[in-house]
Amino acid sequence: MLLQEMTEDNNLIIELSMNRQKYEFPSKVIRKVNQSVLVEPIRINGKILSFNSSGGGITVSVYMIRDSKPPMLWKGVAVNSIREDNGTFYKITANGEGFEVNRRGAFRLFIGISGVAQLGTNRKAVDVIVKDVSESGFSFVGMEDMDNVINMPVRLVFADFNQNYSLMGIIVRKVVIGENKIVYGCRLGVRNANLEQYISQKQRQMLSMNHGNSAFQNKEILEKALKEPGRADRTAQEQEPDDKNYKKKQIKNDGTYKERDINKVGKTERRDIFRDTLERKKV
Repeated sequence: MLLQEMTEDNNLIIELSMNRQKYEFPSKVIRKVNQSVLVEPIRINGKILSFNSSGGGITVSVYMIRDSKPPMLWKGVAVNSIREDNGTFYKITANGEGFEVNRRGAFRLFIGISGVAQLGTNRKAVDVIVKDVSESGFSFVGMEDMDNVINMPVRLVFADFNQNYSLMGIIVRKVVIGENKIVYGCRLGVRNANLEQYISQKQRQMLSMNHGNSAFQNKEILEKALKEPGRADRTAQEQEPDDKNYKKKQIKNDGTYKERDINKVGKTERRDIFRDTLERKKV
């Protein structure tokens, strides 16, 4: 299917890839223009986002949403702002045909703010860090390693943009990423329209941030600190020199594992970035 074969009012998702991050914004087709289409632009703080899709480290892709069918994707499209009598729009042009994709794995947006989680019905609420959210789930990081939580219902509450958000879900994953840092991954119980609006608003806020200021740098530090270890990370940890304070990996009965950090290597002390973040200390 060619891009210009889209119909008017067709719902779209514009995906921006930059600095190893992805941002998604809803849009819709206004009309066809020769071999291109005019679509609703992205607005941040009331201003239209202007960018050069052929440079500046930004790659733009477009998803066409279809009822009861997987979306169509056009990668690496060209985007130009066009001013008309009734407003400013994006003119999008693609070199080739789009292809059908499966988007069951929803886009995840890193958040990194404090919240409160209530696990089950008889457990107390605990303070956590909201790690990321998506249209299909969320994850948070706690300091307490709780057993028998897989398939347990959970309620996560946090505040942002002067509004409270409450998410209900089921815990489907638990990963210990360090001393007093446990990630709990959750599947959303029901679709949450407020969450979808929040994700869109949060992405606009992140795009408007100055990458050189302290707020953005602190976000980058926190995101790195809460990153779940991949195979390469685990290999690096396992190859570190032995020490009398080193605690090896422990396998638990429920199949999950606990990765214990080295508390001291010689005279070098490792600080817990997560704890420092909670106490709002500078790392």
